[in-house]
Amino acid sequence: MKLIIFDLDQTLVDFISVHDEATQELFKSFFSVDARLTDIDFAGRSLSDNFRELGKLKNVPDATFNEKSSRLFEAYEDAFDRKIPADASRHILLGARELLERLSRTDNIIALYTGDSPGIVASVFRVTELGRYFSFCLYGTEVATRADMVKLAIDKAKKMARRNFKGKDVVIIGDSVRDIECGKLFNALTIAVATGFHSAEKLSEAGPDYLFDDLSDSAKVMRAIG
Repeated sequence: MKLIIFDLDQTLVDFISVHDEATQELFKSFFSVDARLTDIDFAGRSLSDNFRELGKLKNVPDATFNEKSSRLFEAYEDAFDRKIPADASRHILLGARELLERLSRTDNIIALYTGDSPGIVASVFRVTELGRYFSFCLYGTEVATRADMVKLAIDKAKKMARRNFKGKDVVIIGDSVRDIECGKLFNALTIAVATGFHSAEKLSEAGPDYLFDDLSDSAKVMRAIG
């Protein structure tokens, strides 16, 4: 039995265009600046970290950002939910559903960690129906770091399975260098997929245990997990 932790954005789904539209709408409304999520290296980071960096890039004063940040996050969830398409089939990445389906027939614990907020994940799950594959989810808006999410995931899995998960019993699957770096903190098995903002070359330099172009060959990914 393993604890398998998936990232969401650009690992399993790609709604970055929706994030871009919501970000542009909200930063124009709140700060009167033109900003998109893709203006920064957002991969493997929390929404709060990304918004703060984007604010600095666009010369939004810290005091102004801090004053409006809580309302910004609430409004962002609403904007994202309004903009997300009802037909999400083209936004689910190649092989993602097939891999999750295969894993659901094993005794492994499947978890999600993401920099998104619970409301964003709820919107994604509503249109993709991927939520049923996960035992639990952890959100970057609720803890300080990605490593904190992994610690919580290990603790939750331990309580569920009544056994410890350490080293290669923990598998982290993501599209960013930050996923690989996080996995190494726990000596976890790291599987990188080059479906996101970070190139295959950049991912390779970070030294994952496995690197795939995408998740289309679910049998090969299953062997890597095993």
